[in-house]
Amino acid sequence: MGQESTRCFRMRTVMDDYTQMAIFSEVVEQGSFTAAAERLGVSKSFVSKQVSLLESRLGGVKLLRRTTRRLKLTEEGAKFFDYCRRMVETAQEGVQLLQSRSHEVSGPLRVSAPITYGQTFLTEVVESFCDLYREVRVDLLLDNRRVDLLAENIDVAIRITESPPQTLFLTPLGVMEDVICCAPSYLSGREVPTKPSDLEDHECLLYLNPERLVRWALRKERRVHTVQVRGRTAYNYHSALLKPLLAGQGVAKLPQYFVAAYLRTGRLVRLLATYEADQIPIYLVHHDPAGQPPRVREFIDFCRRQLTRVASGS
Repeated sequence: MGQESTRCFRMRTVMDDYTQMAIFSEVVEQGSFTAAAERLGVSKSFVSKQVSLLESRLGGVKLLRRTTRRLKLTEEGAKFFDYCRRMVETAQEGVQLLQSRSHEVSGPLRVSAPITYGQTFLTEVVESFCDLYREVRVDLLLDNRRVDLLAENIDVAIRITESPPQTLFLTPLGVMEDVICCAPSYLSGREVPTKPSDLEDHECLLYLNPERLVRWALRKERRVHTVQVRGRTAYNYHSALLKPLLAGQGVAKLPQYFVAAYLRTGRLVRLLATYEADQIPIYLVHHDPAGQPPRVREFIDFCRRQLTRVASGS
């Protein structure tokens, strides 16, 4: 017998033992096979057979003396009944505990998100969620790589992608829109680009994802304009790219949410504003919510409400 077959056999044996001990306990509690069968919703013959099998499993020890009118525990049966009763009571307490906790929002939660998006939005969402549910503990992992939810024990992940995983559940959160921008000082002595091809004559600050993204696509009136840009430097973090951008060292294509505050204050200016840059869908990626504990279901719903509002600008 193989190892897996041996484990299955042991599992079946444990389950049979529990069933027979629970039925024996019910027979004693009810005082008859008939009453126990009615209580359990099975036939009297099934109850009688399970008790007989239990006695055989115990080496032929008689647990009950059966007469036409009543059942009486043997000495061995009385001692064994105490164990059976405690076993059933313990199992019932465990079920009741989990049933009560099935309505509680508590316990650990692991969340993964891209670095810039997580720093900009998700830390506030996590703190608000933990303020609302004081018994939840959240680990927020910020990483630009595509994590494996199962292998890394992740409950919920944020993915910004045009190719979301098809084997998991997806909750749409809106889109991430890129903008072309630079510092006003960069434009000093330079012509302001008025069409995508003008970017070929400008120094660009590039993003690594993981290679240099040197092909920028912009859309206008259903037409896509693709331009090959050039740049001496490239960064794999938006936050690292921001410093040279603000210092006027080049033009960058960045998520609108990341530079919105700088655009409002005038530290950055938007270029080619009549064109649309990339618009990439944002998803919550998770397992089937129906099979998840309340903390996961509540967090998914909380993120959907909070982050969809962010995406819509409301």
